[in-house]
Amino acid sequence: MTAAGDDAARAALAAFERHHVSSLEALGDGCGDLAVRIRAWMVEHDVVFGDHPIPFAMAPHCLDVPTVQRVRDVVEVLTRVLDRFCTAYRSDPGLHRALDLPPAEADLLAIEPTLDDPLQLCRLDAFLLPDGAVKFLEFNAESPAGIGYTDVLYDGLHEHFPSLHDPATGLQLQYERITPHLIGVVRDVEQRWRDWTTRPDGPGRAIGIPASVNRPSCLLVDTADSPSVPEFRIICAELERAGFDARSATLDELARVDGRLCVDGVAADVVYRRALVEDVLDPYASPGAAALIASVREGTVAMFNPFPARVANNKKLLALIGAPGFAHLLLDDEERRVVAECIPWTRVLATGGSSLPDGSAGDLPAFVEAERERLVLKPASDYGGHNVYLGAHTDPETWSALVQAHAGTSDWIVQEYLDVPTGHFPAIEDGRFIMRERHFNINPFAIGGRYAGMITRTSTEPVINVSAGGGLLPCVAVELA
Repeated sequence: MTAAGDDAARAALAAFERHHVSSLEALGDGCGDLAVRIRAWMVEHDVVFGDHPIPFAMAPHCLDVPTVQRVRDVVEVLTRVLDRFCTAYRSDPGLHRALDLPPAEADLLAIEPTLDDPLQLCRLDAFLLPDGAVKFLEFNAESPAGIGYTDVLYDGLHEHFPSLHDPATGLQLQYERITPHLIGVVRDVEQRWRDWTTRPDGPGRAIGIPASVNRPSCLLVDTADSPSVPEFRIICAELERAGFDARSATLDELARVDGRLCVDGVAADVVYRRALVEDVLDPYASPGAAALIASVREGTVAMFNPFPARVANNKKLLALIGAPGFAHLLLDDEERRVVAECIPWTRVLATGGSSLPDGSAGDLPAFVEAERERLVLKPASDYGGHNVYLGAHTDPETWSALVQAHAGTSDWIVQEYLDVPTGHFPAIEDGRFIMRERHFNINPFAIGGRYAGMITRTSTEPVINVSAGGGLLPCVAVELA
């Protein structure tokens, strides 16, 4: 798009936002009743995390069309690269050494995949900076949440706010629903798995896997204490409407019967894995985890994401993806450009020298201690915003202790600190309309290797995560009707 086109797109976005804010201001005292109705609607429709409705604003997060297109383009390039790293882990000794995974985890990732597509589903968490740059801070390739919640939340906003689809504006929202992409992957994985298992040399003949069924069985599997069960109900209902027998199950409920993975004696064809690798490997886990591993190993169930997707989930990959030692895994100039532009400076926190942000060589732990306010420390394998230390918000003594404790383990990363973007989002508090400033990030999904829509998360704190009390919004493009 030309510069004039970009300006027009931004002007359309600003006009749309003004129209919606004006409509909220015009509600006056009716804001309080509206907030009560929306909260009840969310509970009724399972937009609940744990025991509480998910915090959200009174509008989707609106972006201009060129920005959404730019995100779409870089997501699809990065997903190709991430998938290649996941595949390479099993055969590339250098990558195996650099990730240095615990032996039990490495053994799990070494299982021969039934289908050669380790990264079917990924949420790429990013900052959208004021200059338009997109910077990806981590990749959630194991258990990315938000797909079902956000589609339903968009429907709720559309229902309660006519100003969002007022034809008089000459503008419209373009929201890419995420759940249909997910269902497409489930359908594709199930069909390719069934074709593979029922070949003359496949495992299905011996244990009686039929060549086709009217309603394949899909299990969404997580731990018994997952706070995301309401979202599981949303997704399973969509799968049922799409022709699957779908239910969520816990690891405790899984069992092997005549070579098949079953719940209550009913065999599963597809497992949508929401349980993390550490949950599956938990030495105190039930025999159901062992049943899942055995079924995946023997190819008697299709599973996405398969275990090798864990490679993309490990934050060390942010340090390796652009490193000279792995240049052979970037195949063209476009991939090299996207990695260079969209991944912030990241290093595995280890003793010894390293290339620093300015390109010079230096002692990494000494640099990290000295430049605290410019950096972020994170464990390589944690999730949910746990144990993320922003140097600018961490006292020097705590920071120094972290560096000294973890520099010799190679299980943490250090990353360039980026100012967390902030925006003003419409909200209703104490029965009154206000514009509320919040930190936010964008979270595009890649499903089946393609861009599949985007959500936005918001927080009063600079570390943003729904599990830590952050909010969730559908992310939409505004364009001419």
